[in-house]
Amino acid sequence: MSASSSQPASPPPWRRGLGVTSGLALSINGLVLFLGATLLVRVLTDDLSSPDSRHSGSLNLSAGIAVLFILVAGGLLLRRRRGVLPTVLAVLWLCIWTAVAVSTRGASTETLREGVREVSVVALAIIVYNARGAVTVPIATRLVQLVGFAPALIALYQLATHTGMDIGGELRSNGTFAHPDSAAMFFAIAAAASLWLYFDNGRHRSDALLTALFAAALIATLSIDGLVALVAMLVAYGALRPGSFHVKLGPCLIAGIIVLAFLATPLGANRIARESSTNLATAERGEADTSLDWRLHKWKTLLPEWERSSLFGQGLGTTTTEEFIPGNRFAGKPPHNEYIRYLVETGLVGFIILLGAVTILTRSLVRRRRIPGAQATGTLNAPTLALVIVVGCLVDSLADNTFLNSPTCYAAALIVVAVLALPDIQARRAPALRTT
Repeated sequence: MSASSSQPASPPPWRRGLGVTSGLALSINGLVLFLGATLLVRVLTDDLSSPDSRHSGSLNLSAGIAVLFILVAGGLLLRRRRGVLPTVLAVLWLCIWTAVAVSTRGASTETLREGVREVSVVALAIIVYNARGAVTVPIATRLVQLVGFAPALIALYQLATHTGMDIGGELRSNGTFAHPDSAAMFFAIAAAASLWLYFDNGRHRSDALLTALFAAALIATLSIDGLVALVAMLVAYGALRPGSFHVKLGPCLIAGIIVLAFLATPLGANRIARESSTNLATAERGEADTSLDWRLHKWKTLLPEWERSSLFGQGLGTTTTEEFIPGNRFAGKPPHNEYIRYLVETGLVGFIILLGAVTILTRSLVRRRRIPGAQATGTLNAPTLALVIVVGCLVDSLADNTFLNSPTCYAAALIVVAVLALPDIQARRAPALRTT
């Protein structure tokens, strides 16, 4: 028997190509299932952590998921090497100000906690960006809808049964989230994504119903910050949508309907009336009667902290892990303003770098608004959706802990980076140029 006959014949090229395609499809499906499962578990267990978990160095489920994201992202980055420079810069920024926190508070797992959490958000972005073609924009929005569906139903059940979380004497729906405000911002992102799917990707009735579900769940949280953020997102979406005035008017009308629905509920109207009674004098003395009083006094107490280290700040997480002071109900509580928080934690240097990164991100999304062939690939107007989410996060950050809530960060990063991973104009034009 000859040597050539003893070896099996190689499969034809078409069969080898089919095998590669099948393997790629399996890896893509596996990655999507991994993201969906981990995000679903993370959202459904968000309210299981104790209120003072930020003051603990113990490893819990949320920390385990964060570490899992970091490990998977590291493997993908080493294998595919996409987005290496921005990843290195982002991680370097986080490491520097985590080191500042260690120098301020000492080395401990509690001190490292915030740095690791924010690295996990970067890790999710790396996973999505290095999986080009796997996590498309429609898939990313579907994942947000999937993980938000059960919490939204629970939030409405809490509203109907007068249960939920007691915040300042008010029972507010929180779904499965650690706080009603955190739930509200997640529902705002899910509602905006669902509306985008309805208007710009097929007008499926299910997307319209999900938009209504997430908007109703947001109203159930009684979060004014979340309401304002959603309104800002829908108005921005209407303004940025290409087309006639009639096309732009739709999202704005929906925003108006949501505001009216919030005001029409007795609880929503009472909350607006209560917050409008804010007294600057009582806020100055720390005698907070409303959440706005509370915020104003908290911001005032943080300014001396910033002045102690105005250039480089106190380090990541130091505003939320400060020691409790007997008789001071403001100590150790989140600032409810991300601009002030990052200013105190990273100083002017870190804050300016952060604003520069947000500016670069926004400009990149603006440039991608005219990607050719987007309608054919099912991503029509996708950069507008990403810009809308950025606008919502920036608005919500004025009076909330937007980026301290991991599920909100994961949802925002999932959609925004899926847009950034779209093939750019040069990549689409290159094949045509080579064939001419």
